[in-house]
Amino acid sequence: MFKILQYYIFLVIILCLSTVAQAQKGERIKYKAEELEYGKKKDESYRKLTGDVVFTQKSTTVYCDTSYFYKKRNVMEATGHVKIVDDSTTITSRQLIYEGDERMAKLRQNVVYLRGERELYTDFLDYDLEGEIAHYFNKGKLIDTTNVLTSEIGYYFAKDEFAQFYKNVVLTSPDFVLKTDTLRYNTLTKVAYTYGPTQITSDDGTVLHAKGGEFRTVVDESDFVKGSIETRDYYLEGDELYFDDGEKYYKAVFNVKMTAKDEDVIITGDEGYYDRRNGISKVYGRPLMKRILEADTLYLAADTLVAIESKYDSAKRILAYKNVKIYKEGLQGIADSMAYFNEDSVIFFYGDPVMWNNQNQITADTINLEISEDEMKRMNLRSDAFLVSEDSIENYNQIKGRNMIAHFVDNQIDRINVNGNGEILYFALEEGDSVLMGMNKIFCASMQIRFKEQKLSSFSVYTNPEAQFIPPHELTEEMQYLANFAWRETERPTLFEIAPYLNPDYEFIPVEVNPDDVGGTQSESQHKTYTPTQNTKPKNTPVRSLNPTSSSSVNTPTSAEPNTVKKSINKTNKNLKAVDDDGSFQ
Repeated sequence: MFKILQYYIFLVIILCLSTVAQAQKGERIKYKAEELEYGKKKDESYRKLTGDVVFTQKSTTVYCDTSYFYKKRNVMEATGHVKIVDDSTTITSRQLIYEGDERMAKLRQNVVYLRGERELYTDFLDYDLEGEIAHYFNKGKLIDTTNVLTSEIGYYFAKDEFAQFYKNVVLTSPDFVLKTDTLRYNTLTKVAYTYGPTQITSDDGTVLHAKGGEFRTVVDESDFVKGSIETRDYYLEGDELYFDDGEKYYKAVFNVKMTAKDEDVIITGDEGYYDRRNGISKVYGRPLMKRILEADTLYLAADTLVAIESKYDSAKRILAYKNVKIYKEGLQGIADSMAYFNEDSVIFFYGDPVMWNNQNQITADTINLEISEDEMKRMNLRSDAFLVSEDSIENYNQIKGRNMIAHFVDNQIDRINVNGNGEILYFALEEGDSVLMGMNKIFCASMQIRFKEQKLSSFSVYTNPEAQFIPPHELTEEMQYLANFAWRETERPTLFEIAPYLNPDYEFIPVEVNPDDVGGTQSESQHKTYTPTQNTKPKNTPVRSLNPTSSSSVNTPTSAEPNTVKKSINKTNKNLKAVDDDGSFQ
């Protein structure tokens, strides 16, 4: 009884396996043709069909000139004007191997796949009719109403409305060309996704590099990860990029870096954008400009930095506005706004500019700094030019004029020419710079101030000079300051203030930036300004010595301890200064 039961169980298993095998074999291929021949090749029987050959399986119909049908394997080999029609899909080629059990069509030579608005061209295409998946593996091209995509390898998933491309992928649209190695494309929404190094070149030559992202081709918008935009004059980089080719607008956020192509200028910040129509790039959110010099770096910070491109070199410039601060070795400064002209490396400072060169404070309505061969060469002070230096006993040497030109040698002030309405207050100290001998007060049309070892060493005055030497006991508070005097040392920026990331103790704290909020009202100055009614002298500021060395133009007094300064006020003046015929101050 047990053996009989085993036998029936075995029959059931065999029957089930046979049913599964039959199901796996698939529906038999049906065919018709004008001529039919029977033959055998390598111990396998075949049927040769010739003339208007048509064979079908389920919803698939195949047309060709000649076909060999292998009934045992349920395989059809077709040549000559091959055409497959399957629902809304039509494929043509020169050759075909049709595997009926797997429902797989392998098409070769001049393959054209058509489905709705999409066309696919290749010489090697495998098409899964059940899954409606087209796969080419030796170069192919997909075309729709908007874009053309080419690659070495590609898959088109018709049911899911997307395609996947690999190796040397190129997406061409009316306004740009995209190149990458891996791309996923939604054929319905026409959105492309890239997953590796990506390059986009727009029709005007703008180049964008990224490490992958999302590109909406219908509206010409994209989001990218870690990439750069190549403009006419700059490379704009960021952790995330946003690209709107319709509006010609590119945006970068997080770790933004803009590098000039033709000179050593780098701009960094939290966010930035490029307006291609107007040729304008803007960086905001802790922006910092670095101008690399031969032996140093000029740092410039502001609320907003703007780079303006132009086909004319003379019009190319970088603008900074609100709370401008600069720092380099031997030169610091502040202003409300700045313009840097790329062609001749001239920097203009506007809106209450103040410059510091070592012990010297320089102000004017407008200041421009000329840089040549990576060195500071000249500083031009336009209107109400004013130079102040504090000496070792807290006196303020002052030089004032309509305009001034400061000349630099090795990035240090060598001499200053004062043109128009020249005024000078100079405190003469004995040798050792601790005993006041008196104050020189001079008015003239023009003068020249010379520096040695970063200190005022001598000066000459010209054109109807008027000079007066005032001994210490005759000095009053008001005499010691020219009109509009202001000592602003507390506003002098430091390197870590402008570029805090250079500070070893700096801790980065991300800041969210709203570009609409950038460029607010500049904070009020904290400097103290002297007017005669105040009758006060600025105190509690860092002491910076100004020690004139002996020269043919200025005599240096003898040394004394600081506590002898008050006693010197009662001394009679033995070194009254006068102006010689040649204008030199002796």
